Amino acid sequence: MSDMRISGLAFDRGIDSISYAGREAGGQQLPDRQDLPPPADGIRAQLAQLLDKPTTARYLDDCLRPAPGNRDLLMPGRFQQALQSALDTLGAAADQAQADGSEDARALNRAVRLLKDEAGLRDLVTMYRSALYQG
Repeated sequence: MSDMRISGLAFDRGIDSISYAGREAGGQQLPDRQDLPPPADGIRAQLAQLLDKPTTARYLDDCLRPAPGNRDLLMPGRFQQALQSALDTLGAAADQAQADGSEDARALNRAVRLLKDEAGLRDLVTMYRSALYQG
């Protein structure tokens, strides 16, 4: 058999060597995972794309799927900032309504409580995820 090598890969033995390119070596580095917005179309299996025929249910799902105005909000870091900003704004509005004796104070306090519960659950998920990563 002839000697077939392609940049460190020998077909009769496998990988001969691994070379690492440092950050100073130039070339573009991929952005951090948190800085990437999710894909616009969503993810579907390639086999499903080939074999599935268009149905009324899929058409309705596509029509009912909300189109985000600002795709940057779909990134986890930006969404967390927006959620915290909404919590701060609602908290200030609830305090103002409580001080004024407004009828909206009850609804605003409930919204603040729900957002705090959501933030607590997100923190719990983050803690569990980091525990899983640590082993």
